[in-house]
Amino acid sequence: GGLLIGAIEAGDMTPVKLLTACSGTDAPSIALALVKEELDRMFGPDGHPFRYEHKMSCEIEPFKQSYISRNFPGTVLFPDITKLSEGGTVADVYGRQQSLPDGNFFVAGTSCKDFSTMRRNGRKDIEDKGQSGQTFLAAEAFLQLKGPDRACFENVMGAPWPKMQEYIEGMVRLSTVYDQIKGIESAGKKKSEAKELTFSIADGKYRVEAVPRQVGVKAGAVVAGFIRGDDEDSAVVPIKDVPPCSGEITLYSLCEKHDIDMENDTLVFDKKYRYKTHLCKVTTKKYGLPQTRERRYLFVWRSEDPDDDLGEYMEEILHHLEAPIVHSIAGFFLPPTHDSIRSMREALRSGPGQILARERARDPDFWDYAKNRNKDAPRHMRFRRDTGIEERSRWLTGWDTMNRQELAPSLMPEYFDKWNSRRLDMIDCFGIAAHRDATGRDPLHHLFTWDISQNVTRAPFRDADLGVTGCITPAGELCVPHLGRSMMGFEKLMLQGIPWSRLKLGNESEVQLSDLAGNAMSLPVVLAMELAALTAKQLRRERLANGKYSLANAALTSKYDDKEGRVLAERGDLYETKPCGDESNAVDEFKAALGLADDAYTSSALCTCETSGQTSRACILECSGCGLSICQDCADRCRTCSHDLHEKDKKGSMGPTSRTSGEKDPRMFERRLRQTLPATLRLGSQAEELLKDGEGLEAYSFKLQQVERREGRWEVIYGAIEDFGNGRQVAELRVKLGKVLKLTNNGLLATIKCFGPAIRSHPRRGRLLDSAKLLMLKGNDNESVSWQVPSQAAEVKASIVGSGETPSVRVQVGLTNVAAKALRGHKVKKNFIPPLNSRNNLLAYHPRWKTWPKTIAIEDTDPSIDGAYTRLPCEQTIVHSALWRRRGEGSPDMYIYIRPDLNRANLDVAVVSPSPSYRDGAEIAELIDWIPENALEEKTHRTTVRLLKWRDEASLSVQVATDDATVSSPDNFSASEDKPNLLCAINGLAVESVKSLYGEATGPNVLVDLNGSKGVQNTKRLVTVAAPSLLKHAAESGLPLEEGKWHRLEPSSSDIALGRSPVHVPLRPDADWVKVNGRDGLVERVYDAEASNSFYLAFHARPKAWAVVVNSNTGSVEVRMNPFVPVHQAAAPLVAGLAEDEEITASYRLTELSSMSEPKTEPFKVPNSDAYGQFTVNGLALPLYPRQAKALTRMRDIEEGRVQFNEEERSEDVLPGIGFCLIGRAQRKSNLRGGVLADSIGSGKTAVTIALILADVEEARTSRVIDQGISGATLIVVPPALIDQWDDERKKFTGSQLKCLKVDSTAALKKLTVKEICCADIIICTPPLEEGKGKNRPYTANLCSKASAKSIPIAPAKVTQREAPSIEGTFIRNQASGPDPYVGNRGSQRSRDAQAYYGHCYSTAIESLREKKFSPSERGVPFEYFTFRRVVLDECHETLVTSKQEKFTDSDFKDTARRGAREFLGVAQTDSRRRPLRATLAHWGLTGTPMLETYARITEMANLMGGTYLTGAENHWRREERESGRDMFLNLQQSKRSRDYRCAVQDAAHKYVQVACQRNRGEKLNVKLNRCEARVNMSSDDGDLFLAAVKKATEGTAETFSFSLGDVPDLEKTRPILEVTARSGARSNKLLETIRATHESDPTAKIIVFADVEYGGHPAACKSLKDAGEPFVSIDEGEAVELQNERISWFRHQDVTEEERARPRILVLSFEQAAGHNLQTACNNVIMFEPRYSGLDAVADASVEEQAIGRVMRQGQTKDVNLTRIILCGPSGERSTDDWLVERNTDEETLMAATSNFD
Repeated sequence: GGLLIGAIEAGDMTPVKLLTACSGTDAPSIALALVKEELDRMFGPDGHPFRYEHKMSCEIEPFKQSYISRNFPGTVLFPDITKLSEGGTVADVYGRQQSLPDGNFFVAGTSCKDFSTMRRNGRKDIEDKGQSGQTFLAAEAFLQLKGPDRACFENVMGAPWPKMQEYIEGMVRLSTVYDQIKGIESAGKKKSEAKELTFSIADGKYRVEAVPRQVGVKAGAVVAGFIRGDDEDSAVVPIKDVPPCSGEITLYSLCEKHDIDMENDTLVFDKKYRYKTHLCKVTTKKYGLPQTRERRYLFVWRSEDPDDDLGEYMEEILHHLEAPIVHSIAGFFLPPTHDSIRSMREALRSGPGQILARERARDPDFWDYAKNRNKDAPRHMRFRRDTGIEERSRWLTGWDTMNRQELAPSLMPEYFDKWNSRRLDMIDCFGIAAHRDATGRDPLHHLFTWDISQNVTRAPFRDADLGVTGCITPAGELCVPHLGRSMMGFEKLMLQGIPWSRLKLGNESEVQLSDLAGNAMSLPVVLAMELAALTAKQLRRERLANGKYSLANAALTSKYDDKEGRVLAERGDLYETKPCGDESNAVDEFKAALGLADDAYTSSALCTCETSGQTSRACILECSGCGLSICQDCADRCRTCSHDLHEKDKKGSMGPTSRTSGEKDPRMFERRLRQTLPATLRLGSQAEELLKDGEGLEAYSFKLQQVERREGRWEVIYGAIEDFGNGRQVAELRVKLGKVLKLTNNGLLATIKCFGPAIRSHPRRGRLLDSAKLLMLKGNDNESVSWQVPSQAAEVKASIVGSGETPSVRVQVGLTNVAAKALRGHKVKKNFIPPLNSRNNLLAYHPRWKTWPKTIAIEDTDPSIDGAYTRLPCEQTIVHSALWRRRGEGSPDMYIYIRPDLNRANLDVAVVSPSPSYRDGAEIAELIDWIPENALEEKTHRTTVRLLKWRDEASLSVQVATDDATVSSPDNFSASEDKPNLLCAINGLAVESVKSLYGEATGPNVLVDLNGSKGVQNTKRLVTVAAPSLLKHAAESGLPLEEGKWHRLEPSSSDIALGRSPVHVPLRPDADWVKVNGRDGLVERVYDAEASNSFYLAFHARPKAWAVVVNSNTGSVEVRMNPFVPVHQAAAPLVAGLAEDEEITASYRLTELSSMSEPKTEPFKVPNSDAYGQFTVNGLALPLYPRQAKALTRMRDIEEGRVQFNEEERSEDVLPGIGFCLIGRAQRKSNLRGGVLADSIGSGKTAVTIALILADVEEARTSRVIDQGISGATLIVVPPALIDQWDDERKKFTGSQLKCLKVDSTAALKKLTVKEICCADIIICTPPLEEGKGKNRPYTANLCSKASAKSIPIAPAKVTQREAPSIEGTFIRNQASGPDPYVGNRGSQRSRDAQAYYGHCYSTAIESLREKKFSPSERGVPFEYFTFRRVVLDECHETLVTSKQEKFTDSDFKDTARRGAREFLGVAQTDSRRRPLRATLAHWGLTGTPMLETYARITEMANLMGGTYLTGAENHWRREERESGRDMFLNLQQSKRSRDYRCAVQDAAHKYVQVACQRNRGEKLNVKLNRCEARVNMSSDDGDLFLAAVKKATEGTAETFSFSLGDVPDLEKTRPILEVTARSGARSNKLLETIRATHESDPTAKIIVFADVEYGGHPAACKSLKDAGEPFVSIDEGEAVELQNERISWFRHQDVTEEERARPRILVLSFEQAAGHNLQTACNNVIMFEPRYSGLDAVADASVEEQAIGRVMRQGQTKDVNLTRIILCGPSGERSTDDWLVERNTDEETLMAATSNFD
């Protein structure tokens, strides 16, 4: 500190102008903010000279940009560091053109993933154009562009640091030119690379031409001179007399000509700014963080002196600032009720979570190496063998094939059923290995972190440093077994030293938070680095003045530094404030709360599945031995066989209904608890003398901080904090209510814990004991109860003798004799504390290690302890499964168990307690240095027992503080748009408390900054000052608004409608499109600079929903709110598609975050139409079935406006720190504009649709308005090959009653007039944008011609943004090997731009078209011009899934056409007025497999079927398909969605499915489906190719024929595997054999073969048939639609003529062609050439296969259907990937999800 002040006073970087790049969380800026805050605290804001400005940041990831924008307002933020060196102005993330700001301190944490040695393959050097190299070169170029005085680069240890130094310094030591160690041997190395450094001559100077990869200099660099190695002054010798030369000159020639010594001299290159560098190694655990993270920091400073030694001073300061670890990682974990954990578990239980669980259930047997050849399996076997673990012991997870598990009861089941077998077995291996140590530890009760993203032999199961975790990486997943889950992103941020509580986080996914944390600079380290860089010059000045100057003298001192961290009365808020005498005794308040103990227990978390807020619907079971509480559902999946479980309450008072409603509902109970207990407590007189370490605490108030729902009880926490809430917490008073002691009556336990010993300058380590306690149990006499304080513990020698034998825990977990032998080579790990002493050998097992006593007899201690204790069989719920019980006769039962030392720093201690749980803290005796084996040997029978005594202390009192503060609210709340109005006010607060909120500000009303630069500090102060009173006031219903009730918000007097206010919702400037020079067809978005700047200002000036105003004169604190703010935000997306005169209704409500409900996670169920009446249609040639007539009734109800849907959106604003949540809601009750008929395959959806048209035909004909393009026709959009089939169905049901037009091409459209289109009854067409190859796009050309619009480009050939059907890549990381945690679903901005430009041009053309007027005789007018009666989309499910071809294939024209077709159907268009296809009545979708198993797909279907808006649709993933980087950044500015919002999202989806979708089953078929497998072995050559592909895809971890594709979700990696299987000659031969066998029994049989185009199966099948001379037909989508329909028709009808009988009997279809065909009349044989696979989406694949089977297995089939699946096995018949795929695609639950019908 002193050096910093001195440096500033000397003029060093005053003020500090910070520039950051690629630093993730921008930790450098947070660090400097902390420096200023500390200096402000010590000397006041004006009492020191330190100032800093965060001038610039640079980040390419949109979600990180959003984070930086929220947390560092006013900082210029650029999206791409590689564009900063171009000079001039650069577009920032808002689209504004900005000049690069000047700065004097540049910190760059450039990308490290390519440099990291963690990459097993694919490491890249700087020149390989990877992200790491590009960002470094850009950062170095920025140095030369702006020339900051100092800089720092951070990267991994394995980065090419010597080369990086050469790049920055512009100097190359010639002796290292051929030193290969300087470079990275990367996969990008090419044979054509330069082998030596060469030059050319231009303008009389040497210019670099070719650079070998081990040299850090850019091509084009100019040689300035050289430094002689033996020169004392290290002067640069310029190179003169450069001879002219036209060719390249080698380095050797250059040196020879200019007398340069290649062994000793240094070559110097021209630099605009000359820098020196110094490299340092740092480790986070040396800076107080319990994390092992090694990095290198490169100090960079401006200097012309090659011998400048400033770096040495920097390094000295850096090491001086090292600090020991004070807190282990246990102090960094979140409580299970934290919202991030709740939302995580909610997602795991949801539909997408269950999809992943089903994928895991299909994993092959990991342990069967002979079949799966997974290379991880041998590693696990070797680990088990070397460690001494039984091969099949699975102690923690009990995993088995098909994802069957028997979990330990404390493990969160939602997590573990999403993990693959490798992870599960790894956890078991590590869990048992923890028991193996001589001082065994139980991972269910001790602190371990296991990196399960590594393999079992690479990741350690325990750390060398106790309480320290491994390195936090973006892709790493750390399992924390004693918490039963993985480490959360919030926790990783804290382990980087970044307090998440001071960060403004938004809707970042869990994987993104982990990415943010993994890429962050560790805060204490970067802070030390910055201080070193800022003060190094000052240290050098001090040393020059005084050679003995010590850094210890540079520390600044503050007011209380000489007190050594003690708790001081003068820092308390009650200092010199004596009790007034009328304070009530808190014991009386606690007695009143005791009456809630039973309800507290009932509403508490009674199962692991309830610990994060959920309440189980199953009955609760309890173990009579250990007190384990578990619900019936979890008991069925957990390891509970050792527990004596019985139903807790058979009378039903604890049933699911009573626990989720009324006063026992957890949310309601929390309010009751807040009402009952006081908000503030204080210690009575004499407390300081009576409490151990209670010095000074009488001067502190204890304010209510938290109310937490815990296992079996509720806990209310009061805290005492220094300096009116601005300092340290010095003590805690905790009230536990409910089951405070296991297996006893409910009660109340209050404890006081003094933190003084732990917060002193030299803190006491280890357990911090309670200083006092108060226990009251229901049923006891509590009248005279008083506080108790610890007595002096007494130690006695006791006899502890064991008899009988039971297996020890080591035997139970599966350790063998090998484990005992292995300990001979065991090395003692470094300890958190000095070495431990024990009478037992801590380096080897006890001789009796396999047995523990069945009975333990204790004598010679105390009557309450002496007696015989019998071991209970309970496993896992107690430490080491060690629990003995002594039955009491007229006295409580007593237990012996082992109390764990969580951090493993000390030995665990066996204790005696009246409770079987160490978490109750009720021990009455400790057995010193005792293990169960000691009871079996006579020499260790005598054991020291420490008796823990408590004595009553009637003089100790806790009082209810008579706070003068009062909370008041107006009788009614009135909202006004222009300002926030009063909600409540607090009066009578202490002056110092109030002053802490407004600081130095003056005036009667000071607005407290809760969102700006001081927001974090002020929020913390507000919590301390106001939260207890405000929350109690709310719990007592004191607010003017009833919590949770919606209040209508009337529009304001202004003319601006809700959602359209530019003040509340500034309009984003539209993008212009410009072509990129030199890139044919490539365009990019640009934004008007002035408009972007105006938007930026408006965006940051938006009104705030909450305001806290302090009156500095009266000391009152007012809380004000403005409901118009969230309502405008909610209304904005809802009004986007409405006309100006259309209105919405608005309302708002006030609630608390803690009282919000849990979202629904049950599956979506499509209802049937049984409850509806039957509608009769006159004129049908064939009558409808009753179910069809009922379905028709529902469709007509929707079309006639009798079905309404409440479209709704919400927005939320939370009062920081308090938890009041203001929710704005915008609603529009509208007629449903369409729906989905999802009757089972073959049930007659076509007939129902035709009946719908016929029933309405007369009215449709009268509604035509030709001159306006209003048609009476129903437009039916079908796959190309189904046009004739639809027309045949029309004729069958209606004859000639309906006029039908078939439009199968643009040429056909051009023949039709406007009048003909308007006067038709039915128009059947294919998606018109499905056009030909290349530039042959007649439909779009015709559209542009008719619209007089500019040309529409070719539909993008590559779309990288796709739906994530499961939660992998969002909530849990990619489980495959490799560094990408996102499962390859991050998207490409270039592809997004291409998709957006295509949509922009298409939309513009439609707008122009609709402005035109066409005469009735005009021909070829595109469909987008018309408004049809209705639009019907057949096989609508196909539009919901981005296929694998679309994502990866660049050349397949069919896929670009398919994307064009989706544009035509309006999948991504939310504005109903701008939809390409318009309908008067409705948009209908027909499908047999709706796949509505996720909210995302339901939202997309609702938009497709007429544009119904569902809550949350604004954030749908389809939007990201075409968003700009700017818009993605702005979208992420939203605050985190609460549980209430997530409930609304799920509710909206469930409601839509219920009203808009229907699914009816057809009549039972009288034929059978015969399923047959035709298995064939691949050739040995194919086998070799297959294994090689598997090995490459898994980066060497697997080499097996039964490889599970789910282990590598990246399709680019698995493609070669599937190509081998699809193109296998054995598969083709089996196809021929199967066909011939069928024709041998029936030569006339028609056979349908389905194959996958993507991996070559379809071409392979066709080729094999062609080569074998088998006549067949295939459908090429590039052929004329008429020809496609003709060929399909051959297989729709029975042969009648000889010509028909002579046609081919084999039809080969791709899976993409599997939907819609009616082939049941003529075909009953189906062959699946290969299983379908498109990626992680099993539901979509199962749907496609069901559609394929449904072509023949449907109503009208008269023969049994034969389905043959060709399954390719390994060369010797091994189980194969085909087996995995077939099991996956035929899974019953997956098929149910595909049909969305779970009844």
